[in-house]
Amino acid sequence: MKKFASVIIAVVILILCFTLSACGNKYVSTYNAMLMVRTNISNKASVSFGSFSGTYVIKLKNNGADAVFIDYEGTLGEGNIKVYYDFNDEKLNLFDIETDGFVDGKTETFTGNKTIYIIIESIGKCSDGSFSFVLEKSEK
Repeated sequence: MKKFASVIIAVVILILCFTLSACGNKYVSTYNAMLMVRTNISNKASVSFGSFSGTYVIKLKNNGADAVFIDYEGTLGEGNIKVYYDFNDEKLNLFDIETDGFVDGKTETFTGNKTIYIIIESIGKCSDGSFSFVLEKSEK
C-alpha cells in the first residue's frame, strides 16, 4: 500500500511540474510555413518566408531600465497579415500589411526591464514576406 501511495504522489508531482512550467508562455506560435528563416536574439528579431499561414510569436527583451522603442520594417508579396505587440498585458495593433505591401515605422516608447511580444497573424495563406523588429534606445 505504501508503494502504491508513493507512486501516486510521484505521478501527481510530475503532472504539477509539467503544468506549472507551461504557464509561462503567454502567446503560442501555431503556423504552417515553407522556406521560413527566423532569427531572434534579446533585442532584435526577423522572419522571412516563402509561404506562411497561422500565428508566429516573437519575444523581445528590454534588458535595462532605458526607454526603448521598436523600429520595424516589413514587406509582403501576397496575402494579408496583422501584426500586434504586447507590452503591459494588452495586445495592440502595430500594423496591417496586404499584397505588395511595405511598412516601415516605430512604436511608442517602452520603459522597464520587460518582455515585449510581437504577434504576426496571417489572414489565410500569405507568400513572400519579410519582417524585422529591433529595440532601439530612446533619445529622451
